[in-house]
Amino acid sequence: MCSAKLRPLGLRTKLTLWSSLVLTASLAAGFGWVHFGLRRVLDSRNGAFLERKAAELLAGVADQRPGSMAELEAEIRREVLAYEPEGLIVVLRQPGRLSVEPDTDAARQLAIHPLTLGSPVTVALGEAGQRYRVLAVPSRNVSLTLELGISLAETEATLAAFDRLVAGGALAFLLLAVAGGLFLSRKALRPMTASIRAARRLDPENLAERLPLTGAGDELDDLAGTINGLLERLAAYHTQVIRFTADASHELRSPLAAMRAAIEIALQKPRGPEDYRNILATLGEQCEGLTSLVNGLLLLARADAGEVTIQQEAVDLTALACDVAEMFDPLAEERGIRLVTETSAPVTVVGDTSRLRQLVTNLVDNAVRFTESGGKVTLRIDGWADRAILRVTDTGIGIPAEHLPHVFERFYQVDTARSSGGCGLGLSLCRWIVKAHGGEIQAQSKEGKGAEITVTLPLATADRVQPGVASALGS
Repeated sequence: MCSAKLRPLGLRTKLTLWSSLVLTASLAAGFGWVHFGLRRVLDSRNGAFLERKAAELLAGVADQRPGSMAELEAEIRREVLAYEPEGLIVVLRQPGRLSVEPDTDAARQLAIHPLTLGSPVTVALGEAGQRYRVLAVPSRNVSLTLELGISLAETEATLAAFDRLVAGGALAFLLLAVAGGLFLSRKALRPMTASIRAARRLDPENLAERLPLTGAGDELDDLAGTINGLLERLAAYHTQVIRFTADASHELRSPLAAMRAAIEIALQKPRGPEDYRNILATLGEQCEGLTSLVNGLLLLARADAGEVTIQQEAVDLTALACDVAEMFDPLAEERGIRLVTETSAPVTVVGDTSRLRQLVTNLVDNAVRFTESGGKVTLRIDGWADRAILRVTDTGIGIPAEHLPHVFERFYQVDTARSSGGCGLGLSLCRWIVKAHGGEIQAQSKEGKGAEITVTLPLATADRVQPGVASALGS
């Protein structure tokens, strides 16, 4: 036989239960304190009554007149009779004589009950164990002691009536508080309910949904704002992945289409050796481009996964930049571009020589490709404070202002540069290399007046140069 699975309590029910428990405990503690205080007040009043009556009775025997004892006993009987509803009992102790008023079990038990003089106490007297407040007072002028007691039945009745009244009011208040707690918890959790509904509408095809904010500035608003920020980052990443996939498909399709066309042309009819050589040369160029694209994609993918190792060694950035400039001199000269290197003292950084060479190579290559004949490309290395500064400036076509924020994104290309032959990964690789070395990269440009790429890297210090130490860094 299968047992039904109990459904866990919801947050609203838990909040209501916990608030009800706390309120119940608070009411019980308050009720107990008030009950205790009221009993003390009533006991104090009864004690004061006994002290006052004892003082009145003993005043008649203070002068030790003949017959004063008879008058005292008569006064005791009158007082006992007058306060019979309150249950007043009196015991008169004299040397060789004991007088008890009235002749009841409670009074007789008081006569044999040991009492402390001058301190009101509560005792149980009589066969029914009735509670009494009693007091023993000695006379200062006559050898006698008065022991007075008053029944606490009225006090107990008052306390019982008070308890019933407070308990009824507390129960009504508790029920009202529980109902109010349910209402307030529902109202307080309404934004969370709306957030849950909004979250359920989210899917990979629709990341534009956002959790609602109440504007109260409370913890729920902080949570919704944090989740909305996460959703915005996820949406941006999702868009980037879609664009990355589309651009990668485009970049791979173009060379593959060119290779297929070349092969089809070669197969259409017999050709001479020179034609086949040209076709194979075309295929080789396309393969080289595909290899460069795939290597770039693989490097960025490994970098995203944190699997690329960055060597930590001292690198003379000045010498490295001069080597790269010397390598590009023939290409720049062929295109009619003046390539200038501005360096002073050696500038040493800590990093991976091959990656830093790739960084400078990509930047200079971009500058040469987008600079027209007669233009100028400047490669400048400076050391300032604790930073090394690398600037690559050209007088080329420039970058429109609306494209500047995106030039370091993968596969991003300005439309007019599509014919340059690049695949849009060069600056993305540069940004990853710079970030992996703890630096920053920025682009500045005015359309038609050239562009400037600025890279800042930490200078080498004794504590940072640790030959042979390597770390895996992602983008």
